[in-house]
Amino acid sequence: MKPAVLRPILVLAGWLCLILSGTAMADETPRLPKGVHLPLAVHFSMRVLDISRFNETSGEASMTIETTERWKDPTQAFDPKTTGFARFDYVGAEAEAKLAGIWTPATEIENRIGEPRSGSVALTMRADGTVTRIRRIDADFRVEVDMTTFPFDRQTLTLSLVTPRHSADEVIFVMNDIDRELASVASELSANSWTARSLQFVMERFYGWNAKPFVRIKASTEIQRKWQHYVLPIFVPFAAVLSVSLFLLWAPARLRGDEAPMTYSALLALAALGFTYESSFPGAISMNSPVAFMVSLGYFYLVIVLLVSMLLTDANFPGRRRYPHLEETIRANIRFSIPMSFLLICICSVLLSLL
Repeated sequence: MKPAVLRPILVLAGWLCLILSGTAMADETPRLPKGVHLPLAVHFSMRVLDISRFNETSGEASMTIETTERWKDPTQAFDPKTTGFARFDYVGAEAEAKLAGIWTPATEIENRIGEPRSGSVALTMRADGTVTRIRRIDADFRVEVDMTTFPFDRQTLTLSLVTPRHSADEVIFVMNDIDRELASVASELSANSWTARSLQFVMERFYGWNAKPFVRIKASTEIQRKWQHYVLPIFVPFAAVLSVSLFLLWAPARLRGDEAPMTYSALLALAALGFTYESSFPGAISMNSPVAFMVSLGYFYLVIVLLVSMLLTDANFPGRRRYPHLEETIRANIRFSIPMSFLLICICSVLLSLL
């Protein structure tokens, strides 16, 4: 067959394949239940059963959650007098098989990382067509982290849930008093450095690729760090390193000796302490936190103490010979003023971060 004749046949065959494949994909797309008023209301609730891990540096949280979705599907209604039951309950594989044959909102968690480590599903179908699906998963999620108040910080772990198949003209999420009563967060968490505070929901609209509005649920779990666990490992070593400055300011001249090596050793100890903080408490130094600010200020503080002490001891500053007691007067003043100024700045940095 000549190429001129073969080319139109191949083009026609290609168009036919595209039409058939498009028809097949359209048939695979789940359709909304018949006999419902649009938009179809899907009642939503969620329980946070556990938070087993929270990594501040990578912004990842391992959580066990349980979501409850409830909607009405008239095609699934049945006569309780005929069946003898007002509802049917399905669990596990039986529930998954039943869900595969009916319409569901196909809700997805946008910030989930990979596949869940474990999961289970339960299904309840009532005589009036009400369908309730309960899903429990243990998975990793990408969350935002704010370390500006470490170690007195509160973190908000937000899960973003959306049904990508249907726009807001077809499906919307709603919550009533019953749904809010079902929502809860565990009082005790496996991540023992954190305490759960609250669980809040926000409904928001966004526009998809086809410029249609969609509804998104923002489920935010607020957790608070147990700062009592960080007082001894963070602030006590920090105070011990900086206590060298008190020795330089308060010790008699016969005990101070050469001040420079002592100060340089304290600076090296402070640098090592910063690396220890970062390895033991990820994000404590690398992110903008009060601890990082105090460590950075500590370097400046030690150098200032060394320079002032050397100036008073060795430098021939104006008025020293005329006023022999001037050195002792200045030293008696800076013994209190310099350490108290540093302590006040550190306390203010912590208080400002909490506001």
